[in-house]
This record gives sequence, structure tokens and C-alpha cells, in this order.
Amino acid sequence: MTMEMFRRSAIALCFTIALAAPAASHQAPFLPPKGWVFAAPPAGFIGKWIKPGSDAYKQNVSVLGHKFDGSLADFHAIAIGQLREKFPGGTIAVNQDTTVCGDHPAKYVSYGLNSDIGPMIIEQIETVENGAAYIVTYARLATQDSDPAARDSLTTICGV
Repeated sequence: MTMEMFRRSAIALCFTIALAAPAASHQAPFLPPKGWVFAAPPAGFIGKWIKPGSDAYKQNVSVLGHKFDGSLADFHAIAIGQLREKFPGGTIAVNQDTTVCGDHPAKYVSYGLNSDIGPMIIEQIETVENGAAYIVTYARLATQDSDPAARDSLTTICGV
């Protein structure tokens, strides 16, 4: 092996380790909906993806992760409170236990609300793992068809 090959191998190994070790930065592995476009995420978010061709409202999926030392039940109570605070007047249509990343416990919430642009549906997956909490949110107008790729991506969140 030449020195140049060794250097390239070392760089590739460092890059692989950096991608495989998101816990240090509290980012979670996530598979966004296939074909959706990455957009600049809001401050504090891990990522945001927009459905191409969305017309009246840009359907989007966003991922938020941060340090959290409590239980899933604790985090779920906080997340529901924040959902109601951010989108007042809405109604929880579904609030149930589910799993992500194989069989890791999570909560699924579907929330309907009337906004200034029309009725909306917000779907969330919440999970807590290894001292971090994650929320994956799918938002769309109620008049827009639900995108199966977006709904499937919700459960791909895997805290490490």
C-alpha cells in the first residue's frame, strides 16, 4: 500500500466514523421521504425536507433532537403541551404507542387544526433514547393527499 492509498483510506475511515457517530452531536439517523428535497431547517432542528411539487402548502417533514434525561412518557407530555401551544385550538385525533427503528418504544400523534391557510394535519413520532429525545413531524393541509413515503419515513428515526 502506498502512502497516498494509506492517506485516502485514513480519510475515508475518519469520514465513516464521523457519520456513524451522531450521538456526540445528538443527531439521529433518519431516512427522509424518497424524492423529497432537503431545505434549511429551523434553528435547533436536525433536518427539514419539502415535497417537490407541493402547491398550496409545502408539505414537509422535520426532525428535532436534543438532550433529554427523562422518560418517553415525560417527553410525550412536554411534546403534547408544545404542540397545543404552537397550534392552539387543535384536536388530537390519534395518540398511541408505536415503535421505531425496529422495536424501540415511541408515541404517534395526529393533530388537526384550523390555520390561516386552511385545515391542517400534523403527524408526529416522539421517541427517547440514550439521553436524547427526537420528534419527527409531517405537516400538510387536510385537503392534500397524505404521502405514503412521508408517513413511512416517520418511523425511521433511530436514536443512537
